[in-house]
Amino acid sequence: MRFGTPWVRYQHLYPSGELYASSMILTGKSYYRGGNSGKALISFTDCYNRFTKEPRGQEGLYYSGIVRILSGSYYFGARTFQEYNFVYKGGIFYEDSVFNLCRARALAENYDEAARLIEEYKILFPGGRYSAEADKLSAMISGEMSREKKNPLFAGLSSAIIPGSGYFYTGNYRLGFISLFTNGALLFLAYDGYRRENNFQMIFFSVMEFSFYNYSIVGSIRSAQEYNDGSSFRKEV
Repeated sequence: MRFGTPWVRYQHLYPSGELYASSMILTGKSYYRGGNSGKALISFTDCYNRFTKEPRGQEGLYYSGIVRILSGSYYFGARTFQEYNFVYKGGIFYEDSVFNLCRARALAENYDEAARLIEEYKILFPGGRYSAEADKLSAMISGEMSREKKNPLFAGLSSAIIPGSGYFYTGNYRLGFISLFTNGALLFLAYDGYRRENNFQMIFFSVMEFSFYNYSIVGSIRSAQEYNDGSSFRKEV
């Protein structure tokens, strides 16, 4: 059965039915659980636009923000929660929306704004449902802001001098050891071919070593970039 099909059928058969708005929310949830974030967003947005003054309209707008955040669209997720907070101040999902706006700003790496919004949340909802999570998010933001960034150029140059050392610099020890030992083994095999005057062995392993050596440099640069991009922070949030 295709995701969303029963609710879409209801909408087709009962365009004025009393459960039409609910069917739109269920359609969106079904699409999202089926991995189709695009159609889920369309269903939630349509529900909001058609039933703005009803509780299901609030739900549609709120879930639109959730889908955008989970899809990596942090900027538009934040805009959606801002819209909810403006249109439905004190609404069903008001506290949830205010806190998720903090999350969205943190995910977008707008840390100063996220920290400010967390303080506003604490003022608006003293002892609120997300108080513990707000404290944790605040600590995570502070840790991320103070985290030392790695220099991709230095990582690449390090691996150019000693293959694998760029990985060690970024804390990727597994790849560092693999790179170090692989390059070392290939160098030995190329030298062994030279020592035994086996031109095929020498050329074959020299070419392989050249490829692995360059890959080690490029990989170290990427490792530094990945370290700096805060992917682990976003995943935790």
